[in-house]
Amino acid sequence: MNGKYFNPARSKKLFQLVFLAFFLILFAAVGNALLDKNEKSGEVILVLDFGDNKKTYQTFLSEEKKAGGLLQQVAAISGITLEVNANLVLNKIDGKENGEDDKNWNFYVNGEKKEGSPYDVVVKAPVKVEFKFE
Repeated sequence: MNGKYFNPARSKKLFQLVFLAFFLILFAAVGNALLDKNEKSGEVILVLDFGDNKKTYQTFLSEEKKAGGLLQQVAAISGITLEVNANLVLNKIDGKENGEDDKNWNFYVNGEKKEGSPYDVVVKAPVKVEFKFE
């Protein structure tokens, strides 16, 4: 081949650019996979079980937070109304009030029933927090 069609210096630069692009794409893909893994470890599931229907919300948490704070956050975003008594114990969620039909609001963290106020219970992701009218 003559120099008009093949230029070794130009081919070397093209090879270097392709090689660099390949590694940038590879590092970006590995970085995204690690980021996805870290976000999943911070996953929070909050369930409101009204007895006749359930509402499930998903978010991410990077630090510890009180279960009641998570509930307040979901309520603010979704328009759900909350009512607590003087001891910060849940009394009413979205119109369902303790004592109605002989049922009360209870809350669970990772399947374990908790007593008292959700504002006293600290949770850390990954976690599932459920509020059940039962």
